[in-house]
Amino acid sequence: MGTLLFGHRGARGLAPENTLPAFDLALKYKMDGVELDIHESADGALIVMHDESVDRTTNGKGYIKEMNLNQIKSLDAGIKFSPKYAGTKVPTLPEVFDRYRDKLLYKVEIKHSYEYYPNIEEKVLEVVENFRLKKNVQIISFDFDSLKKVRELDKEIEVGLIIEGRPRWFIDIAKKLEANWIQAYQGLVYSKDDVIELHKNGINLGLWTVNEIKDIRRFCEMGVDDLTGDYPDRLSNECKK
Repeated sequence: MGTLLFGHRGARGLAPENTLPAFDLALKYKMDGVELDIHESADGALIVMHDESVDRTTNGKGYIKEMNLNQIKSLDAGIKFSPKYAGTKVPTLPEVFDRYRDKLLYKVEIKHSYEYYPNIEEKVLEVVENFRLKKNVQIISFDFDSLKKVRELDKEIEVGLIIEGRPRWFIDIAKKLEANWIQAYQGLVYSKDDVIELHKNGINLGLWTVNEIKDIRRFCEMGVDDLTGDYPDRLSNECKK
């Protein structure tokens, strides 16, 4: 199997991030999967959005944890990106799973777990189970405690530790968390030695956010296990050759 390709927040460089139009483009450009971010609304809905507030990507203001689903659904998540996408709604995780099912793999990033959403891990796993998508989903997070909780709740689902350091520095932590993946910032991976060292320890290496053509080519040739980028068209053109 070659390098898996993931659209970052769907296709962040081409459409409003973390929306159905962005995920549609990832599918169009034959991405293996999509990366998306999860928060929880005041009434327990799993909201697909990167930030803890709606301010940056919608025409509204406020924290997701203080808004109910109806309030969030009333927002326009496309107009700030382009008038072409005016009227685009904020999706929930079940809506994304229902639309694409097993046509895609999913990197589901849990945000601010213990600070805002103490039971979000159980809710995400329940949705994954309901859609029978466990083999298609990898739960990822910067939050060690969140990943530990996911692994305690489910011994089978893939888990990925997101880091902003040299991957080899985090091997022991990944092992303690029983993580299958390290998801690393691409600027700190310098050679194939990083890939080899992780593979020796039974850990896969994914990189984010890979947007430059020269980097896409280099990492594919290096044998990195997956790449996540804002431009699925570039990833597809360079790694699917």
